[in-house]
Amino acid sequence: MKMKSFLLLALTISAFSVFADEVPARAELVIPQAVLDLHTKTCPEFGTEDGKYLQKESFKLPGTEYTPEGSTLYLLGCEMYAYNSLEKAYIVNSYETKVVAVAEVLADGSIVATTDLMGSGFDPKDNKLGTFQKGRGMGDCGSSASYVYNARETRFVLTEARYKDACDGEESEWPIVYKK
Repeated sequence: MKMKSFLLLALTISAFSVFADEVPARAELVIPQAVLDLHTKTCPEFGTEDGKYLQKESFKLPGTEYTPEGSTLYLLGCEMYAYNSLEKAYIVNSYETKVVAVAEVLADGSIVATTDLMGSGFDPKDNKLGTFQKGRGMGDCGSSASYVYNARETRFVLTEARYKDACDGEESEWPIVYKK
């Protein structure tokens, strides 16, 4: 029995080492100094030892006649919570470095501008930015939003927002409160 367990362990380790060789190493993300300066002003933990666990991603955005080379979107972590995270986004091109502000729909239906992105992610195929925030761990309440990138105006435009205020134990799809 011990020999079988040892053989199984050896085969498993061997298999993982074969697959590990096939996975390309991810290059270290180089963040422009202007972005780092803006980010560490509002998110001081980013530059600390704890900050190494925060999200750090970049994506190529489409260009226009004014920025044919396109822009780069940086999504950088700011804070981590039990089941949510806070990020900030930055758009960089040959003309500017700016903090991304998006429209957020509140519980009362009003819309405000914010630079705080909760649980953000970006889909480069569709140039869509998404946010997702749970009201509590089981996910029966919270909010989410989708934004599409407008290259001409170098900003993200709200296309859909969902919001469920009542944490009622029902894990259903949150109602749409805004749709463009």
